[in-house]
Amino acid sequence: MPNVKTPPIAMNASNGIDVYGPWFDGVAALESLNLTSTAVDSAKRTKVAIVGAGMAGLMTYLVLDQAGLTNVSIIEDSSRVGGRVHTQYMSGGPFDHSYQELGAMRLPTAVVLSNVTYNISEHRLVFDLIEEMNRLNNDERHRIDLIPFLNTPPSERVHGNDVRTTTTQTPPVDVPHSASELEDLLRSALPGDDFLKQMASNIFQAHSDWIKHGLAGLPGDRWSQFAFAVNHLGASLRDASELTSGPDSMSYWAPLCAKIVLSPETQYQTIDGGMSRLPQAFLPHVGPSITFNSKVERIAWNESAQKLTLQWRRSHAKRFDQGEYDYAIVAAPFSVVDRWRLPDLPRTMRHAINTLHFDSVCRVALEYKTRFWEHLDRPIYGTCSTVPAIPGISKMCYPSYNINGSGPAAVLASSSIQRPWGVDWSGVPEAEHVQYVLEAMIEIHGEVARDQYTGKYVRKCWGLDEFAGAAYATPTVGSVELYLPQYFRTHKHMIFVGEHTSFTNAWIVSALESGIRGAVQLLLELGLVDEAKDAVNKWMARWISAAAAGPVHPPHVPVDDGQ
Repeated sequence: MPNVKTPPIAMNASNGIDVYGPWFDGVAALESLNLTSTAVDSAKRTKVAIVGAGMAGLMTYLVLDQAGLTNVSIIEDSSRVGGRVHTQYMSGGPFDHSYQELGAMRLPTAVVLSNVTYNISEHRLVFDLIEEMNRLNNDERHRIDLIPFLNTPPSERVHGNDVRTTTTQTPPVDVPHSASELEDLLRSALPGDDFLKQMASNIFQAHSDWIKHGLAGLPGDRWSQFAFAVNHLGASLRDASELTSGPDSMSYWAPLCAKIVLSPETQYQTIDGGMSRLPQAFLPHVGPSITFNSKVERIAWNESAQKLTLQWRRSHAKRFDQGEYDYAIVAAPFSVVDRWRLPDLPRTMRHAINTLHFDSVCRVALEYKTRFWEHLDRPIYGTCSTVPAIPGISKMCYPSYNINGSGPAAVLASSSIQRPWGVDWSGVPEAEHVQYVLEAMIEIHGEVARDQYTGKYVRKCWGLDEFAGAAYATPTVGSVELYLPQYFRTHKHMIFVGEHTSFTNAWIVSALESGIRGAVQLLLELGLVDEAKDAVNKWMARWISAAAAGPVHPPHVPVDDGQ
């Protein structure tokens, strides 16, 4: 640790920081500590390890690097950057245009609510990052260009053998007459379009309001759809099951978010050449600071030295390497971190690591010699469809890139996302799973789907991935309200970031927001208030409230690291 110690500033309510919402308002209002140049230089030499080169880790590095920290490195367990942003190139490279996304595949831009189009402002963070990387790289090789991700209006297609697909997220269902009254009660109790518009314009403030009183005046994170219908509205188990996703424990917040980012009326963009081009654009800047193929398994805390020792190895048969650091920013998902040996942590933080719920996703992409789907009687251009008639296919996506192009192209022929398919299909042998998906394509499109198949495929079950252990976080009832304050605390010089620590989950923006927060959290730990304010003004300015204009002098009191 540098010799000149600066006072840490906690990210909590005592410093005007709302950990459930627009936390950056509180940071923007902090008053500078007016550190000496010696203290600033010393703080910026702090030795920091970022564990994980996914989008959260890369964003953390970028913010710290631009804040002037000079001793930051990344330890990555795999051989690539990007984490769960992973494009599979089936033939050639990005602009041979035969690829599919095994992870994130689209970026929401706008949604239609009450016949009015609203920008989805949260995801502007991703577009801001793309602009920044294009500015920093300033070359064609790393340039990131956006193209539309086609998302057609709701429709239903009848293919061969009467197999039906629909572009709606879930197939329409007939609600039993006995449930119609419950449907009306739910509609009146749930936030309407005004709240959805608030979510689109400022997800942070909407989330803070939701946590406090979002569901019929009740704390929103404490209810699942099913529990709210049964325990608050007095519905029967059967009727509640008919109108919700059934008796599960997923927080109500996720279905609300889906109305914004997964609606048939949502507009999207994607990256031409594959989503992996975004993390790869970081390589000219972070490449020398990354150690690849180094799986962190242990972190130890030295109380007297106030330092951390990280241990990693290149394979289970190798001996550990290790390094000593002043701080560690853990950007790995808890589905991996829960395997590590860690210092003693507050009980609630340990519970978060051990119990936060994650879902798995299994995807199968098939390559075809031509884009035969674009030449059907009813051509298909891009879009994703659900296939309710064939178990396990779930969602099928046709490429939005290189429309009407020649040469091979890949179809995401199965994306098993509904519970429990992402887990169930992980246990099916790969060859059997791929054959099942191929036969589904043939059942839907006819023999052309057999004749045009090149034999190239890729299957990705994220629950089987040793570096991820899951696809994305799906917090259960109460876990966001309980755990978010822990993520805003620094535990024995460890800071936890990743999409699982954000206000929303599963999207690239969730990882980016957490990375910005984690970097700002470290800057405030080091007393670098001006740099923290610069970071939020650069990345979060569009959401900073005018009410944050007045300076707030932080009360420098010891942080209670309670249970």
